Amino acid sequence: MRFLFKKKKKESAGLFIDRGIYRYIALKGQPGEYEVLRAVAGKLSASVGPEGEPYIEPGKSLNAALKEIIREIGEFRTAVNLSLPTSDSLMRTVPLPVTDTEEARMSFRYDYERYFPFSVQEAVFDLAPIMYPLPDGSEEKRYLVASARKAFVDGIMDSASLNDLEINALEPAQIALERAITPVLNVLDAAVYVYAGRRRSVLILSWKGNGIYHRSISESFEEGLLSSEDGSDDTLAKNMFVREINSSLQFALSQIRGFEPECMVVFGPGCTDNLIQLLKDTVQIESVIHSDPFDVHGIEFSSLDKSSGSWEIPLGLALRDI
Repeated sequence: MRFLFKKKKKESAGLFIDRGIYRYIALKGQPGEYEVLRAVAGKLSASVGPEGEPYIEPGKSLNAALKEIIREIGEFRTAVNLSLPTSDSLMRTVPLPVTDTEEARMSFRYDYERYFPFSVQEAVFDLAPIMYPLPDGSEEKRYLVASARKAFVDGIMDSASLNDLEINALEPAQIALERAITPVLNVLDAAVYVYAGRRRSVLILSWKGNGIYHRSISESFEEGLLSSEDGSDDTLAKNMFVREINSSLQFALSQIRGFEPECMVVFGPGCTDNLIQLLKDTVQIESVIHSDPFDVHGIEFSSLDKSSGSWEIPLGLALRDI
């Protein structure tokens, strides 16, 4: 199953499915000249799975969710890129003593269980080469590995097959988010991206346009307000979010000593002026800014369509192949 590699084509589509909602977007064009062919923001019934969760039992609940989506959208014109939830896809950056990607893939099978909490026989994974910063100012080639449990992926593919949905690629939501927010002409060597998500958030450290560290954050935004497990108010929850971002960032920087952040870019449905200010007051990064992925890629998308929110992941998926 392909996670990271991509092949260019004229039209590309991304599908994001979450509890209670889905987003679908199809694009064509090339960098700087993308056109939205179709965009659909829909709701899913609570009956698609336990507590409305489409991925708890993907062979059953996702099947029900796809039936609802196809009933509303109709026939898909092109194979879709579908996101894997951040809770079910793991990312690791690993050093491997080979330069050829296929050799690296074979070699990593013997090291897999050093990095992931299940056996290689239970897993599917893919990898791609990246450059990794070193403390002395140089850099070296490493590999970004994405993995998920095989049974989970098989359940998704079975549901897609039952609904005659052609999957072009399954991709971790973290990778789709990174692609959505990263400019084609990258001007920053060391950027920190913070996705303030609807249900889970993500911290990404990007070196010269490629993610080298991805961490899922438990605090998130639901219906535009930051939610917290203990039901605390929004102000306290925002401070909890900022503290978790800061502690996760400090840990990452302690592990990647060659990475000196130039800018923090915040995006997603939970991004507000108040949150930006809280981050400015907390993190030790000179520049903290908000960014809109549609603006990053010069894509015209009406404010009415944007108002439904949660377009960042499907946009990143659609950008994968064009």
